[in-house]
Amino acid sequence: MRKRGYLLVRAIPILFTALFLARAIIKAQNVSSRLMILPFLICSVTELLRTMFLAAGWEKAAKLLNKVYAVSFLLYVFGFLGVWCYVNIANQAYLPLLFSLPFWLVGAYLVYRVFFRKKDQPVKADSKRRSIHLNVDFRVVVTCFLVGVCLLSGIVILFLGVKDTIQLSQRAGGYTATEGYFVDYEVYRSDREGTTYRLIYEYEVNGAPYRVSTDYGTNAIPARNSTRTVKYDPANPQKSVLAGSNSANWMVFMGLFFVLGSTVFILAWLTGKGCFDRCKVSVLGVYIGIVFTFVGAGSILLRMGETGSWLSCFQSFGLWILVPLLMIAAGVFQTVKCLLPARNKKGERGQ
Repeated sequence: MRKRGYLLVRAIPILFTALFLARAIIKAQNVSSRLMILPFLICSVTELLRTMFLAAGWEKAAKLLNKVYAVSFLLYVFGFLGVWCYVNIANQAYLPLLFSLPFWLVGAYLVYRVFFRKKDQPVKADSKRRSIHLNVDFRVVVTCFLVGVCLLSGIVILFLGVKDTIQLSQRAGGYTATEGYFVDYEVYRSDREGTTYRLIYEYEVNGAPYRVSTDYGTNAIPARNSTRTVKYDPANPQKSVLAGSNSANWMVFMGLFFVLGSTVFILAWLTGKGCFDRCKVSVLGVYIGIVFTFVGAGSILLRMGETGSWLSCFQSFGLWILVPLLMIAAGVFQTVKCLLPARNKKGERGQ
């Protein structure tokens, strides 16, 4: 009875998670957003059903759900890769197809592991046959390759973002700041994934009006006449830049995201090798907490740089503001928890 009660209580947050993800898919404005949320919804629904089946004592049905989840996940993986390749072939962009190759290999390995791999059987030694067996784990090779690609991509993106940021700072170093007012917007990019807009601000210098626009696209359109700081060249007021978020900031954020994300796998491998056994705190746990906090806070700060005020920032997010806020809360909690010494068996703090 206690186990059944525990499973029923455990199912409550899973149910709320599934409902939240289902609502997010319904409210999503484009197909790509729905595809990003879909695997998490499948996982939560499967886990919810498995928990309910275990509470009801249907263990065979619970085990069957593992296969159902595997099939659903593989369909999602190959469907996503198929769409990715089709879009790039249609756009005659053949270089991105090379990046999909390792993911196809990983998918093929998962199919083999789930459906065709047999249980290990003892192999009889044959003295007449001599063969060389390479002690290479395919999973390790693929994982190292993917982590390396993500890390290298992050470093390149981060370098380009920092370089553009420094160049922009040097160019606008002697500029004068004034207030600009949002007056209009124009289409920045429109495709199957949705439409983003370039924001246009107007400012005055010595009674003459000038306009400046963002160098990126966004789907968050601020209120008309909302203000944002503009920096212009006193010698030539037509030369100006918008303060706050820009394309270089986004490149820095994405570069750090890739670098920090790939470093998680490196730290996990080092932790498994026992490199941090002498540390009194969980190095991997602290790092994951910092990453969560960075991603949540970075998303809010970038949007705040776009809108120009905290109120407009939160309004532009809508209910989605809960996602970065929860990430910040989870990151801070994870960091603080892992920085505290572990409890010993008597429940006292370890020295």
